[in-house]
Parts: sequence; structure tokens; C-alpha cells
Amino acid sequence: LIQRERIMGHLKPVGKIMGALAALAITGFAGNAMAQTKVKIGYATLNDPQQAVGMELAKRLAANPAMKFTGQNFPAGQIGSIPRMIEGLQFGTLEMMITPPGFLVGINQNFQVLDAPGLFDNPMHAHKALNDPEFFSKYSQLAANKGIKMMSLYVYGPTSWASKKPIRTLADFKGVKVRVLATKMESAMVRKFGAAGVPMPYTEVLPALQRGTIDACRSAIIVMGGSKFFTVTKFITVIESGMIPSAVLVSDVWLKKLSPERRKFVETTVAGMSDWATETAIEYGKKAETLWKENGAEVIRLSAADQKTFMDTVRPLGDEFLGGNPVTKDMYNLLKKAVERARM
Repeated sequence: LIQRERIMGHLKPVGKIMGALAALAITGFAGNAMAQTKVKIGYATLNDPQQAVGMELAKRLAANPAMKFTGQNFPAGQIGSIPRMIEGLQFGTLEMMITPPGFLVGINQNFQVLDAPGLFDNPMHAHKALNDPEFFSKYSQLAANKGIKMMSLYVYGPTSWASKKPIRTLADFKGVKVRVLATKMESAMVRKFGAAGVPMPYTEVLPALQRGTIDACRSAIIVMGGSKFFTVTKFITVIESGMIPSAVLVSDVWLKKLSPERRKFVETTVAGMSDWATETAIEYGKKAETLWKENGAEVIRLSAADQKTFMDTVRPLGDEFLGGNPVTKDMYNLLKKAVERARM
């Protein structure tokens, strides 16, 4: 009996341990169901409004602890090139991406309508037009059948020309090899002033400027400042012939894995970013000229006469390349109506 009691005494603690382990396992499975969901947010730029939007988005997603989202930012293409990130959205391996929607032109040609030069008066006018309910409701669905949802659209900033030699007059464009987007419309625009358009990915531009492959780049003063173009191009001509938009894109494959409540939270959070994003980008724009000057660059503006000539020259290109294209004409005309409503 004494021996039996000793054996049973040893078994009691073992039984308690096994019971505790079973309870822990059950708790663990329940905990896994409520584990934090990591939301990867990718973009190609650094030290700019896109990064600011990404950081703010991660903050807002985490603001509701019950939703259990943790945002992870991957700037400067750390998670892949723009084409790879777009594929990631479609396959569900990347949850969110911030990018100018023109990079999705391979999915739908209508994405390029926002690149038409001379449409917008200023960033806030562009913001109102882009977020016009009639326009946005259709434009935001252009990649929906490819697994990509556009939930927020804002204005990154106006275009400028960073160059190795000063561009002070329209005559100074002649013979300049300038990086452009891979569209016929943008190449035609620079040809109007005697320049040669050289399409290339943004990540290759700075090395190309250093090697002398190109002489200039047309983009936003903000993004080129964030990428430190002023180390190579000591002149930047602010023309603001176009407004560069940027969008927050979300993987539909990933969204469908979420509960209805969590999906609604994501949609509401991202959609609520647009006004904040444009206002933040405008603040970046105000600081951008100072940044270039502080780093030894000269900020140039055309004379009033040259500025008017430039805008009058490029404005018809949208009608020619977008309004005259059967594929894009309806979306382009929808945008033009939104532009007019935004002036009211």
C-alpha cells in the first residue's frame, strides 16, 4: 500500500501537467486564429510622400487593437520592382502597394488618362477632380477584374525637369535627352520642344544621369529630391505641366481572406487617407525647393511667356492621344468633365 501511494503520488503531478499542456494547446489554437496579421506595404520611392503615406497607413491600421493588423513598410523597391509588386498584389503575396497608377497601363490602358499634360490648375484642383465620385467610381475599378482594388487616390505633386545643364528658355530643351515614361504621349511632348525622350524605369535614372546616357529627367521635384538627384543635376526647372497621381492599391486575394468586419475596417481606413495624403504631399512640395537649394542646385522658372507657350503646346496632346483613342476616350472624357466640375 505504501508503494502504491508513492506511485499514485508521482502520477498526480504528471496528470496535472498533461492537463495543463492540453489546455495550453487549445488556447494556442484559439490564439492563432486571432494572431496579428502582417500587412506588407510596398513602394518604389524613399523619403517622400509615398513613404509618409505608407507609415501613416500602418499607424492607422494598428490604431484599432481589436482588428489586429501590423503594417510593415518596404520603401525603395525593397520587396521588388514595380512589376513584381503588381504581380504580388494579384497573387496575394503583397497586401498593399503605393504607386502612380500609370504603371498599371499594361493591365488597362485607361490608367494613363491622368498623365495628360496641362489639365489641372494646381494640386488641390487635381485632387478634387481625381476624387470626383463619378470619375473615381469607374477609374478605381480598372484593375478589379485582375485582383487589384484601388482604394485611395491622391496627388503626389507637379512635374519638373532636373537637368545637368540649365533649362531657362524653351530653346534650351533642344537636343536634351530626357527620361520619360514609356508612353507615346510623353515622348511626343518632349519632341515638341526639340528634346529626345528616353523611356526607362525610375530606379535606373540616377545611374543613367551619372553615366551621361541622359541629360535630364521629367518627374516630381519631391521624388527627385528624396533620391538626391541634386548630386548630379544641379538645375531644376519647375514647369508643373502635369500632376503626378499616386494610389493605394490592395490585393483582392488577400481581402477575401479577411472576415467581413476586418475587410470593412481596411477599406474604410485606406479610403480615408486621400485628403491627408494630398495635403501631406503639398507640404513636401513646399520644402522640396529649399532642399534643392541647400544642396547647391538652382531652381529655375520659365518666363511667363514661355510658360504659357509650353502649356498651350502640350495641352492638346491629351485630346490627340487619349481622346482620339477608342480604348481610352470614354475614361478621358469622364476625367475632363470631372476637371471642369472641380473648378466650380
